[in-house]
Amino acid sequence: MKRPIAGKLILIALAAALLLFLADTRALQSSVWDHLGLLVDVRHQLVHEYVVEPDQQTMVEEAVRGMIRSLDDPHTTYLSEEDLPGFEKNMTGRFTGIGAMIEPFENRLRIVTPLEDSPAWKAGVLAGDVILDIEGQTTEDMKPEQAVDLLTGEADTQVTIRVRHEMGEEQQISITRSVIEINTVRGLIRDPDQHYNYLLDDVRRIGYVRITQFNDQTVPDVEQVLTELRDAGLRAMILDLRFDPGGLLDAAVAISDMFLEADRGIVTIKGRAVPETAHKATENTLLPKIPIVVLANGASASAAEIVTGALADNERALFVGTRTFGKGSVQTVKRLEDHQGALKITNAYYYLPSGRNIHRHLPENEEEELWGVDPSPGAWVAMSPTEIEQMIRVRRERDRVQRSNGTAVDEISPEWIEQELKDPQLAAALRAIYGMLETGQWPQVGDSGVEELIKIQKRQSLQRRRDLLHKSLGKIDEELQKLTEAPSDADADTHEGSDTAEVDTTTINSTGAAPEAPNP
Repeated sequence: MKRPIAGKLILIALAAALLLFLADTRALQSSVWDHLGLLVDVRHQLVHEYVVEPDQQTMVEEAVRGMIRSLDDPHTTYLSEEDLPGFEKNMTGRFTGIGAMIEPFENRLRIVTPLEDSPAWKAGVLAGDVILDIEGQTTEDMKPEQAVDLLTGEADTQVTIRVRHEMGEEQQISITRSVIEINTVRGLIRDPDQHYNYLLDDVRRIGYVRITQFNDQTVPDVEQVLTELRDAGLRAMILDLRFDPGGLLDAAVAISDMFLEADRGIVTIKGRAVPETAHKATENTLLPKIPIVVLANGASASAAEIVTGALADNERALFVGTRTFGKGSVQTVKRLEDHQGALKITNAYYYLPSGRNIHRHLPENEEEELWGVDPSPGAWVAMSPTEIEQMIRVRRERDRVQRSNGTAVDEISPEWIEQELKDPQLAAALRAIYGMLETGQWPQVGDSGVEELIKIQKRQSLQRRRDLLHKSLGKIDEELQKLTEAPSDADADTHEGSDTAEVDTTTINSTGAAPEAPNP
């Protein structure tokens, strides 16, 4: 029986498709081997020809890390089997350590922000501090995972770090480790019973809620506080996200949802291999109408930036402060086969409702126009590193006092906040609320012209870096002066024992330069 022509055509099409697939597969394999050929050849030569037998496992791991370094992304990392226990411990949300978020910075490590009430925060560690050494071990080229191993430990044990503050001064700080369990939702003033009073102004019914990070407990805690404030006749509120290093995406979406009307955009996640996902507000709005000011600054990162951007882009809140940190990338952890560790890989970015990518792709000393979230027009209120340090010092001291006996304040005003709390950003936020309640319009409480202000901020950063370089050069000059004034014993022996010093010319390599001295 003859096969129908249509059937023959289908078979021919399938055969052609299979041939094309096999051709594409061979081409892909050929391309992969072209890229891996150099790696294989170099490994072979080193294994068989190098003067001493190399550790092949270390060679492979360092090759992997080299590939990752080429991405110039501090959030994509390789985790060996030895790294995994520490990494997984930190992902549980409960661990013993100092309580600070760190990131790679100029071949060292930098504090993004210490978690409030953590051992690091209480000891005086500040956002922006560069860690120079941990227990005397330099952090130069140190991986964050190595630093975590050194910083975490048994409760009530001490770890000593040396930091460089943003203004250039160095400080050695001893920190007593403890179990990190952070209450993420706070007010400004504690009542005598030690509970936070979330009403900043009892007469005008202005609320104040500060979120220190986003974890599993943050959403129910914020919901409870907002419900109580709403039932107490809340008319306006300040949401303080300064120094918040972020946390869970779901928590950021849920808290944004509490302020936004249904179908308003919150954040979109996009990646080359990740389907685009747009998160929108639901009908579960707790506070759909009252005026809101959101406070954020250069230490507000990740989930804190999502909430700030969602409220500002939807014109639901006035954003007072400075441009946020710019950590808008999504990571996933993939276990590798045969117990070879895991890869924490950036696979998507966060985008604001306006379409702006939150993530900062370039380091501070390189030009990049858009990243993070910018304050609302007329609401840019900058604080110098010295002012921030003073404000945090006052906050720490007041918290100690409030924990002992509570604090009664007759009236909180912008002037009182500036004088007593040394916090011009919070004072500006309260002035903005007063203006909105009185006139129905947001008043100008800060500067405009974001582009010019960013240039000023960058100029200040470059000036600090220049001052640090001058300081380093000064130390080198001092060392050179000491060597000039006091010749070493070896030099003295050489001059006393012979008229002419002998030179071993075999130590000069083919480039005309002396080989590097071995590490001690």
